Amino acid sequence: MTGNSVYCGKPCRRGVVGGTFSLLHEGHKLLLRTATVLSCSLLVGVTSDEYVSRHKRHPVEPFDERVRAVLGFLKEVDPSVEVSIYRLDDAFGPSVEDEGADCIFVSEETFRGAFLVNLLRRIKGLEPLKVYSVEMLTVGGLRLSSSLLWSRRVNNA
Repeated sequence: MTGNSVYCGKPCRRGVVGGTFSLLHEGHKLLLRTATVLSCSLLVGVTSDEYVSRHKRHPVEPFDERVRAVLGFLKEVDPSVEVSIYRLDDAFGPSVEDEGADCIFVSEETFRGAFLVNLLRRIKGLEPLKVYSVEMLTVGGLRLSSSLLWSRRVNNA
């Protein structure tokens, strides 16, 4: 294998994607499906409970529950893709130091994070990641998000 050749016929040898993935919804699924379809292997960062407690105002399921939901969904999309889960305790995780990663998958909302990842990779002497951004989905004119879903769940309780 030389240069950017890919061993499985997909554009990304190892893609990276990260998030909290609370109340795994259609927006998360679009992001994860895109990453799975375009990657030979996938490194999925899931925010730790500690990270969530510092950065989220709405409730969030426990880490293990969110990981099970993500893995279950990815197996449905393509069980042949090798998936590794990484517990995220910061905004970047291994994306800034993984020499084998070549693509990053983000939403429109987190696109700036991909720019920062590539800046940090360049500082460390690593190749930048190819960035794939997926559109945010809307529900009733509002951007679909876990915050929106938790808000509706709490208000309807």
